[in-house]
Amino acid sequence: MSEPKVALKINGIEKSFFGIPVLHGINLSLNEGEVLGLVGENGAGKSTLMNVIGGVHLKDAGTIEVFGNPYEPVSPKSAMNEGIAFIHQELNLFSNLTVAENMFLENFPTGIGKVIDYKKINQKAQETITQYNLPVKPTTVVGTVSTGICQMIEIAKSQMGNARIMIFDEPTTSLSHSEKEKLFQTIRELQKKRISIIYISHILEDVFKLCDSIAVLRDGRIVYDDKAENITQEKLITHMVGREIGQLYPLSDKSVGDEVLLAANNIISEKVKNISIALHQSEILGMYGLIGSGRTEFVRTVYGLDSMSSGEIMVRGEKITNLSPETCIQHGIAFVTEDRHGAGLLLSKPVADNLSLVKLRNILKRFKVVDRKKETETVKDLISKLNIKVTDPKAQTADSLSGGNQQKIVFGKWIAVEPDIFILDEPTRGVDVGAKFEIYSIIMKMAEQGASILMISSEMEELMGICDRILVIKDGAISGELKKKDFSQEAVIKLAL
Repeated sequence: MSEPKVALKINGIEKSFFGIPVLHGINLSLNEGEVLGLVGENGAGKSTLMNVIGGVHLKDAGTIEVFGNPYEPVSPKSAMNEGIAFIHQELNLFSNLTVAENMFLENFPTGIGKVIDYKKINQKAQETITQYNLPVKPTTVVGTVSTGICQMIEIAKSQMGNARIMIFDEPTTSLSHSEKEKLFQTIRELQKKRISIIYISHILEDVFKLCDSIAVLRDGRIVYDDKAENITQEKLITHMVGREIGQLYPLSDKSVGDEVLLAANNIISEKVKNISIALHQSEILGMYGLIGSGRTEFVRTVYGLDSMSSGEIMVRGEKITNLSPETCIQHGIAFVTEDRHGAGLLLSKPVADNLSLVKLRNILKRFKVVDRKKETETVKDLISKLNIKVTDPKAQTADSLSGGNQQKIVFGKWIAVEPDIFILDEPTRGVDVGAKFEIYSIIMKMAEQGASILMISSEMEELMGICDRILVIKDGAISGELKKKDFSQEAVIKLAL
């Protein structure tokens, strides 16, 4: 049997920023038709390496070959010309343009007078839509379709450009269960066509399910590279974090109290159909549902972010009147959004400003001047308590930190005001396995200290790992409740479907 062709060969790649090395002599190869899983903690260098391959960053040293030919990418367009496509976590589609316009954005066919030939682009787009069985028309505006369909449009677009190597960066982050299965099916079909794929994900179950081989990047170095069948998940985690992790979830002997801290009674809104919950002191209550089930809409309604048609919110038996985020904060309720970049952080502001944001009103002196001494003490305490890796919190901006450290800042700004109730929407999304354990530990410690936690997650494993109960949401209503002794993936997904 002949040796498979090497689609991508990386030798000794180095990259530094401002004199600080990020990639240390990376060696990696990808065979034709292979799916290679690339894993590592946030800040390990995955994005930098992919950006070097994709022509976003110029390498400092080393060589790259594509199907045996020297490859020197100087821009994303040069990568596309070599048949390398990058399917980003944040999809590169223009929501105000049609499917056809997005597909031909880099190379519009033109007619007389260089006018765009819309008949031609719609015709060619329809051929691709038919090939991939997409539920859209060439004239469909991209902003009107789901994330999963947008992702399929990106994939179809890459194949119109005859991509031979495809890089998927955290592709399942915003997908429903069915969209995820459709994506996996599409990747397998691409593999059959001898297209080579690099698959980046923090969800290790998906990596083992999909990938032929796995490479681990840690601190800018490849520390493991072998067939997926030759390693267990536990060993893979050890390679990723550089140490043994005895268990994936922190242990606790806490007990759930009798007092109901938060009650949501008969909540009805546009996408919520009469949901009631009771959250007890020191309880971690999980909420699972497929994307579109209404789970996020429910917690947004509880927090006054979305309008409520009817129902009431009670804190320690007292009804919240004039429900709004402001009144919720006054009643000791914190809300950690799933969109940390868009709504959870001031990315361009220093870490210190982000950490003190919610507590700001409590550290004002006369004439509403910020007490800088109190602010510094608060920031220093939170950085120590949450083990946030930052050199200079007053100078470093939030967007300069890894995803795990950013998420700790989102927690930290709320912990600063010592709320009794935490509403967490996807608190570990896009966070690596080491940082996940730290975030689980933060959640568990808050519960041990008497706080109540309502936690939404798309990962059944983490809900079963740290929650006392799980509520399953389907079509805007509670379809079932599971106590810890009854937890199983089968039971959860059965209720969700």
